[in-house]
Amino acid sequence: MLRKTILGLLARYILMKLTTFLTFILSLFLTQAIFADKVEPPKDAVAFRGNHYKAFLDTNSTWWEAKFACDDIGGELVVITSAPENEFVRSMAKGNLIWLGGTDEFEEGKWTWDNGEAFKFKNWDADQPSAASGHNFLILNGKNGKWADTTDFSGKVKGYVCEWKGTAPKDAGPKDSELKAPKG
Repeated sequence: MLRKTILGLLARYILMKLTTFLTFILSLFLTQAIFADKVEPPKDAVAFRGNHYKAFLDTNSTWWEAKFACDDIGGELVVITSAPENEFVRSMAKGNLIWLGGTDEFEEGKWTWDNGEAFKFKNWDADQPSAASGHNFLILNGKNGKWADTTDFSGKVKGYVCEWKGTAPKDAGPKDSELKAPKG
């Protein structure tokens, strides 16, 4: 009889502690969901097709420095998923070579976007990607909008564009007819 009483009390105690623990965990998740910081893009970021973009030019940063700079302000190194978006970003580059969020650093020849999105749209320049050793980072030529791979420390890349996904109206920015890629 005493054994049954002790086992009953022990079971209630464990159930009470388990309930308290689960309540604590649930409250943590709810608190984070309710009070999670919603990162707003900078006031001077430009809206386009559901996202905001901001160019940082004349930086001479490496790909990793550009990636971390975007991460630090709540964005990501730009991911290009369509021809209109490519032309929009090209216009922001103002003729400079800029970093994009693509890399094949982890598996040569297998290009991925840093944020995990599918690498479907491509706008490679002639003879690109080069597959040269160490050329693991994606750049956009601001003059023609074409892509190339290069080293992280080429010194020729003069900027990057950060992107904030889902922060603007889907119809924001110039229409397709207003986005004209350069001839040639």
